[in-house]
Amino acid sequence: MATALAMAAAIALADLAGYERLAHVVNRLDPVLVPVIFVGQLIGYLGYVLAVRDIARVEDGPGLSFSLTTRTVLAGFGVFAATHSAGGFAVDYWAFRRAGLRRDEAIARVLGLGALEYAVLAPAALISAIALLFGLGGHVENGMTYPWLLVVPGFLAALWVSSPRRADRLSDPGDGGPVRQWFAHGVAGVWKLRCLATRPLRHGAGLAGVSLYWFGDILSLWAALQVFEAKVSTPALILAYATGYIATRRSLPGGGAGVVEVLMTFALVWVGMPLAPALMGVLMYRAFNFWLPIVPALAVLPTVRSLHRDYKRAERDLDEEQG
Repeated sequence: MATALAMAAAIALADLAGYERLAHVVNRLDPVLVPVIFVGQLIGYLGYVLAVRDIARVEDGPGLSFSLTTRTVLAGFGVFAATHSAGGFAVDYWAFRRAGLRRDEAIARVLGLGALEYAVLAPAALISAIALLFGLGGHVENGMTYPWLLVVPGFLAALWVSSPRRADRLSDPGDGGPVRQWFAHGVAGVWKLRCLATRPLRHGAGLAGVSLYWFGDILSLWAALQVFEAKVSTPALILAYATGYIATRRSLPGGGAGVVEVLMTFALVWVGMPLAPALMGVLMYRAFNFWLPIVPALAVLPTVRSLHRDYKRAERDLDEEQG
């Protein structure tokens, strides 16, 4: 299904761009920067491994081995992200449960990891939007810049709900329904992020890891565009990238197949890039970002199955204790 969605999106965009224009862009292909795309992905994977390990250790949590975390991240970005409705975060949840965390603690760390991603990317997009509003980096439609100003009230809201005076109360679901429970889990996840961010000496690896992840992935996109001589300023590139990843490939069902191709391509068009080179650059980027990781992910499928078995065993043991 992921393959079909990606192919359908690519064909529809190619038809829109025009095959003659695409052929002209392909003829300009310069393979010199192709290795940079691969290097960017390696940097991103290393950064995400550091982030997962650090979010697990928040508030005296378990220490995950580098080997297990690497295999978990590979699975989450590879096969599992493409075949599971919960995306790669489900594998993180199993790893946290296997390490001995209670269900609510594991969920809080998974949500905290997702919040950590945007705690780095959203401010970078906001700064880029402000720079573009002041004419630094080219002209971009206001519809691309103004929405990112909402990062400020979103940040203030996160600070408010995660205040030590409120976090304990708001993160307690009590006997509430599903909405109340997920709100409580969300607050608990933001609290984990706050603990990580306010203790840089202890948890600097988490913030540095996510920063490396975004840097590596944006570097890959930049190099993929340069392969087709598609020029774009740094603020415009960051803004287009962040807009294309309103939801990250690790959280999207099917790894965002089809969705990311469309959103990322149009985001680049909205910052001033012609459709044909934008599409070819995004397809080249996704070849390394989504399809290539499936190869090493196949090798770690036994780890995923082991994590799932251990998770199910822990759930059964808990049910027996409560029964």
